Amino acid sequence: MRLLMDFAMYMQQLVAVRRRQPGNDLLSGLIHAEEGGDRLDESELFSMLSLLIVAGHETTVSLIGNTVLALPQHPDSLNEIKRNPAVIPSAIEEFLRYDSPVERALTRFVSQDVELAGQHLKRGDLVIVVLGSANRDEAQFPFPEVLDLHRKHNSHIAFGKGAHYCLGAPLARLEGEIAVRALFERIPDLQPDIPLEELEWRDVPLFHSLVRLPVKWLLAEIYQKA
Repeated sequence: MRLLMDFAMYMQQLVAVRRRQPGNDLLSGLIHAEEGGDRLDESELFSMLSLLIVAGHETTVSLIGNTVLALPQHPDSLNEIKRNPAVIPSAIEEFLRYDSPVERALTRFVSQDVELAGQHLKRGDLVIVVLGSANRDEAQFPFPEVLDLHRKHNSHIAFGKGAHYCLGAPLARLEGEIAVRALFERIPDLQPDIPLEELEWRDVPLFHSLVRLPVKWLLAEIYQKA
């Protein structure tokens, strides 16, 4: 709670500074954005900032961490990425499905009475879509527990679906591709430096991400690349 309060105070100070001294940055653009004479108030600005930081940063961090954890456990896939970087875009789609960085969607409410998979849901009932489970659905994905960089028809829902589809999906994909390419080009023998049974997952809603992922590599590989 103390950290949240410190962060809120930091945002307040930052917004005040940008009101006085606007710059060529996103926050200044949000402060001065106007539509029909209407501008974002303080509460709306803070909500937008929080959304951008959480949705635009935490999710990609989780994707990269989960990918770095998965690849050394699948040496054939790792070797293919090293040999043929052209497979990385397809690989990112599979990593999004295989170990989804966003574990569940935000809370929704049933808009009308409906029967779903034998369950009777009434208008107003609370429902939560577990994206990580849906992306391992054997009815949708053949051999869902297998990491397959060449998976066909990979219609995962790591970015949601429909009206609530993630606006940042193209950027997240690009960030993931750049990170994986750079990491394993520069540090081809990168390995987790912790026993798998000692991995600690963050106890937070929404995200499926590690508290930390210590890694190791041979310095000789870095010098050779340099």
